[in-house]
Amino acid sequence: MSGVKVPDSPGSTRRFALCTGAAAGVLMAVRLFVPSPVGMADNGDGFRRMCSLDIVTRVPPGVEQWLAYAHFTYAPAPRDGCDPAQVYPSSGNWLLRAAEPLHGLLGLPGTLDLRALAVLFCLLIAGAFAVFAAALGGGVLRRTLVCAALFVVVGDSTFAGYAASPYGELAGLTGMVWALAGAVHLGGTPVARLLGLAAFTAGAVVAVASKTQSATMAVPFVIVLCLTRVPVGRWAAGWRGRAAPLLAAVLIIGAAVTEVAAQPGQYRRINPTEMIFVGLLAHSDDPRAAAVDLGLPADFARYEGRSWWVEEPPQSDPRWERYEDRMTYETIASFLVTHPGVTARIAYHALDDFGAARPDYLGSYPVDAALPPGAQEKRLALFSMLVRDIGGGLMLTIVTLLGIAAVPWWRRTSDPRRRAFVATVLCAAALTWAQFLTAVYGEAIENTKHLVFAVLAGGLTLVLAAAAATTAGAGRPVDPGREGGAGRPDFRREAGAGQRDFASSSGTAEACDGRAASALRRVLTHAPRPRRWRASARQVASE
Repeated sequence: MSGVKVPDSPGSTRRFALCTGAAAGVLMAVRLFVPSPVGMADNGDGFRRMCSLDIVTRVPPGVEQWLAYAHFTYAPAPRDGCDPAQVYPSSGNWLLRAAEPLHGLLGLPGTLDLRALAVLFCLLIAGAFAVFAAALGGGVLRRTLVCAALFVVVGDSTFAGYAASPYGELAGLTGMVWALAGAVHLGGTPVARLLGLAAFTAGAVVAVASKTQSATMAVPFVIVLCLTRVPVGRWAAGWRGRAAPLLAAVLIIGAAVTEVAAQPGQYRRINPTEMIFVGLLAHSDDPRAAAVDLGLPADFARYEGRSWWVEEPPQSDPRWERYEDRMTYETIASFLVTHPGVTARIAYHALDDFGAARPDYLGSYPVDAALPPGAQEKRLALFSMLVRDIGGGLMLTIVTLLGIAAVPWWRRTSDPRRRAFVATVLCAAALTWAQFLTAVYGEAIENTKHLVFAVLAGGLTLVLAAAAATTAGAGRPVDPGREGGAGRPDFRREAGAGQRDFASSSGTAEACDGRAASALRRVLTHAPRPRRWRASARQVASE
C-alpha cells in the first residue's frame, strides 16, 4: 500500500462542499446588497420580458426610465400597457416566478421586486458552488483557491449586476454555471454521474432557453453528453449506459428549438436587418457593391450603419416591402461565405467588444443611492479588469488553446474523474466560441452586452482548467505494481472479485469517486442509493 494516496473521508468532502456553498451565497449577497443594492438599468429589452408577466416598472416622477438607473419595483401593467406581439418566453420567467415567494417573505414593495430575484440568485449560486466543490480533489487549500477563483469570475460586476435586472441573461448565466458544475461529476460513481447529469441537464435547459441567442449553447452541451456514460440500474452495459445522457440531449435540443421557434415574428426580421446594415455594409470596402451582392438596390448603401431604432432607418425606405424578404440569416450566411474579408473584419472588430467585457451605458444603482445617472459599481471587477488589460484577442486565444489542449489530454487520461474535468474545460471553451460567433454574426448592435455569455464561458474555462490540474493530482492513486506500465490500469483482472465494495481500501480510486458522490448526493438529494448501482460501478471504472 506504500505510494497509495488515502482520500479524505466522505464527511470531510461533504463539509467542504456545504461550507463552500454557504460561503459563496453569503459573499454574493454581501457584494450585491452592501452598502446599497445594485442591479442593471433597462435598455428596453427588459420591458418586453417583464410584460410577459403583465407587470411594468415603477419609475419615480421626473426620473429617467431607461439606461441611467436600476429600477427594482414592478407593479401590474395598465390596460394596453404591454404589446403582446413583443412578449417572448424565456427561462428567465421561471426564475421570476420562483422569486415571487421570496418577494412576499422579504416584505418588498410592489407586485414583484427585483431584489427578491437577486436573493434567489444568491441561493442558486450557493447550490452551484456546493455541487462544484464536491467534485474537487487535492488538499483543502488547493480546493479553496479554485473555488475562490470561481467566485472572482462569477461574482464579477460584468455578470452579478444581472441578478437584480429585468434581463433574460440572468437565466443564461446561472444555467451555464449549474451545467458546468454538474458536468465535472460525469466521471464519478453511478450515483455521482446520475446526480451530476441531473444538475447538468437542468442548468443546460435553463441556459439555452434564456433567450434566442443562447440556443446555440445546445451544441457544446450535447457534445459533452455524447461522450458520457451514465449507468442506471441494469442499464449499464453497452449502448444502454448512454440512454440517460441521450435523453438529456433530447431535452436540451428541444428547449433550444422551442426558444427559437417562440421568438416574436417582428424580431425575426429586425435582427437580420440590423446585421445586414450595421454589420455587413458597415464593414464592407464598397457598401454599394455589397448591397447589390445582397440582392438590394445599390443606393441602399446610404443606410450603412443605421439600425432599426434610429431616425430614418432602412425600413423607412419607400421600397422596403419589395426587399424585406432579403432580410434573413440565409442571405447573411451566403454573403459571409463569399466575402471572407468582411467576415474577418467583423470578427476582428468584435474582439474589442469582447475585451470591453461590460457595456458602459447601463447604470447599476437605484435613484435613492444618490449617485450620478449611469454610475456603475465596481465592487468586484478583477476578472473584467484582466480581460480589458490583456485584450479580447489574447483572452480568446488563451481559451482556444486550452480547449485544443483538452482534446489530447482527455484521450490520454485513464482516470474517469479527471476525464470529466477535462471534458468540461472543452465544453466551456466551445461555449465561448459558440456564443462569440452567435453574438458577432447575429445582430451587430450592443455587441458587448450580447457577448456576456462568451465572456463568462471564457472565465469559466480558466477556472476549470485549474480545477482539472488540481484534481488530476489527487484523482486516481498510482498502484506501485502498475506504475510505469503502459496505458490504462487493467480493471478486467478485478472483474471476478465478487461483490467486493468498490469503496474498500483495495479500491482507493473508487473510494475517491465515492467521496465526491457522497458530497454531491448530500447537496442535491437525500434519496437512498439503489442497490443495483453497486454492480455497475465496475463497468464505469473500466471506461
